[in-house]
Amino acid sequence: MKKKILFITTLLMLQGQLLFSQCISIELSVIWEKGYDIFNKDSTVFIPILNITYRNNCDTNYYFLKVSDSDNGLPRLLSPDNMYNENLKSGDLKREFYARHANRNFIVNIRGTPWYTNIWSVYSDTVDFHNKMCSFEFVNVALFNIYGYMNHDKSKKKNIWLALSDTTSENILGLPKDLFVFLKPGETYIDTYNLIAFKLLAANFTFLTDQDEIKNYFKTTKEEVELPKIVGEYYRYSGAFNTNKVTVCFGEK
Repeated sequence: MKKKILFITTLLMLQGQLLFSQCISIELSVIWEKGYDIFNKDSTVFIPILNITYRNNCDTNYYFLKVSDSDNGLPRLLSPDNMYNENLKSGDLKREFYARHANRNFIVNIRGTPWYTNIWSVYSDTVDFHNKMCSFEFVNVALFNIYGYMNHDKSKKKNIWLALSDTTSENILGLPKDLFVFLKPGETYIDTYNLIAFKLLAANFTFLTDQDEIKNYFKTTKEEVELPKIVGEYYRYSGAFNTNKVTVCFGEK
């Protein structure tokens, strides 16, 4: 059966309000770019890329926390022990190992938190996010290991904690590409994430964020700290934002 790829993007809405009704919108979209097969770097393939576009729809300069940060262009995935399986370096990682997930339907929750690391969590498409006891899906482990295999030889690893001193106005200006977005009126900022691991699993994924607001505080290693109201020429933004979701079908149809 020929494999089909389907994209479904919803209109950006928030409680029945149309796009641009909020000062900030966070838009998800997927594009395809040429890349290499992770099992054969001499082979060229098309790679799905998730774009997260931050947009300032107002006439005020704003800064705020991102809903996600990448790890060398790769998403951070949830795993029970967050330890990459070192044995996968030997090339034991095979496509057929992950066939158990093929054609299943999942939701990928890109949920921003006040912590430094924003981890993507994958759930069954029947999940109820209001239920605090959502069952763990082992597809997270498969994705975690694939990205670990791709990222294990990167020389620079991100620190996943910040100190209290990092939350000052002066130091926050040094972290725009890691944690915060700085936008003048009408400006956009785009983060990109390689979705090759999701494609290899041949399942269907709906990417979204169930975050209901942008937070005005940050959690350091020791305490909860309110973010500065002004950083340089930018005012802190917190509260509601517009967003959407995008579904990518990698499975058989």
